[in-house]
Amino acid sequence: MSTLHVVSAAEYLPRDTADVVRTVRDSRDRSKPLTVHGGAPSGDGLAVPDQRAVVSLRRMNAILDINLGRGTVRVQAGARLSDVDRRLGAHGLGLPIVGDHREITAGGFASVGGVSTASHRYGLFIDQILDLEYVDTDGRIGTCGRDHHTDRFYRILGAGGRAGIITALTLDTIEIDKDNTWLSTEADRFLDFDSFVEHAYTEVAKPRDAVLQVGRWVDTASLKVSRPVGAGQVHLGTVRFGQWSSLYPTAPTRSLRARREVGSRARKSLGAIASATSGRAAGMPVRNAAAGAVLFTPKVLTLRDAEYLADTVISSSERGPAFRVSVFAPLSNYTSVFYRLHDLFAGHRERTGCFTVISAMTYGIRSEYLRLESAARGLPDGDHGLITFTCRLRPMSLPSEQLRDIITAIDEICRSENSIRYESAV
Repeated sequence: MSTLHVVSAAEYLPRDTADVVRTVRDSRDRSKPLTVHGGAPSGDGLAVPDQRAVVSLRRMNAILDINLGRGTVRVQAGARLSDVDRRLGAHGLGLPIVGDHREITAGGFASVGGVSTASHRYGLFIDQILDLEYVDTDGRIGTCGRDHHTDRFYRILGAGGRAGIITALTLDTIEIDKDNTWLSTEADRFLDFDSFVEHAYTEVAKPRDAVLQVGRWVDTASLKVSRPVGAGQVHLGTVRFGQWSSLYPTAPTRSLRARREVGSRARKSLGAIASATSGRAAGMPVRNAAAGAVLFTPKVLTLRDAEYLADTVISSSERGPAFRVSVFAPLSNYTSVFYRLHDLFAGHRERTGCFTVISAMTYGIRSEYLRLESAARGLPDGDHGLITFTCRLRPMSLPSEQLRDIITAIDEICRSENSIRYESAV
């Protein structure tokens, strides 16, 4: 029998499902609500309220079974998808959807839906789940899947842990060698927002045979950097640019491999420099350059490199507080949603100066789960585009009243445009 490890009065580290059951029942006895983390606690500086108990599943990280006949893998909820994918690679298999950061866990991704730059082909991470084991809010173990207790299955998925704690999942795999599948990038760059949105819509609607696709737009405010005393300030100006990247299979050559190696080293160096200068005004151009290394996708790279491209630089260059929102927009309303969200954030920045850099990321979503979710909400059926805006915050410049106004406006955009808000966070 396992022994439940309690780090502190407010943190539990279960090793198996029985530990989770004891944790849930203990929290009920003490009337202490639970917050679930798939991996290690977030390093974003946001404190967990004292009255909440944290359940971290990072020790429930085992790969329980790889079924080569069915082409499936069963894992504990705390297993990192990057680790699972590596293990599958030894068998000529891989996960269709893994997210863009190596720390993402199976249970964490399932609880929020799970999107990636391959979602125009494979849908959400939820679409890859065959069945799951969970512990409900009363501390009882249950199972459900695509073919049994289907209503419960879809109620737990994407619920962020509110409908129960996912403890194990069975996932679909595909036959793929990600380390030796080479991709070539077809990139289109834009200096005006209208052209970028128009092109993005075309690619989302008709992705052709792209393995991965992603569009990114960056809009910086006029930055000011102080010079020595008496020298005033220098204005770095406003930068607006975008890129749409579609990645297609290509045959590797010696020169392509060399170009991939050079590009990989350059991106890692920019990320390290950006991390070292984070928080200082002088580091802002470097951090923008690091973001540019992600924006301007390398010409050639492997599928595994491409899946984790953002993790190479963004994790070390994008520091500090931000407001982030993601919206699933039906293709019929895609451009309208994009414009309205952009105008909302740009307007607040112009009027109050609350935001500095406003960036957007977008790609297509073809998901059976999302179709079911749309039908349940009475929304039109069809494919979607994911639109994510990230607005970097000036310190102490977004009062709670203004935040409420922004969230209310986002909800109105979603309601009137038949869209679904995916997530938002400060």
